[in-house]
Amino acid sequence: MAMKPRLRSLIVILSVTATPARAAPDIALGRYLSGECVTCHRTATATTTIPNIFGMAAVTMKQVIKAYRDKRLDNAVMQDIAGRLKDEEIEALAAYFEETKRP
Repeated sequence: MAMKPRLRSLIVILSVTATPARAAPDIALGRYLSGECVTCHRTATATTTIPNIFGMAAVTMKQVIKAYRDKRLDNAVMQDIAGRLKDEEIEALAAYFEETKRP
């Protein structure tokens, strides 16, 4: 039994509109959480082992922080810090640092 075109269109519209939209990362939350990050990372230079995270692509930063949180990257300090972060907080930090220049 073939579906009527109007019914098929309604189903498509409902399936698209029923999908929850992802909220944009909370940059203000990222700014608030960034204090601990800035303590070390503001000293980053080309000759230090601490990387510059200011202006880093959000996608990259999220991957790196989650890798530390999941202990796939080895650094006790970063594992401890990242281990306390929820996904929403990681998203917020990544969005904040992507648009932030070194202080």
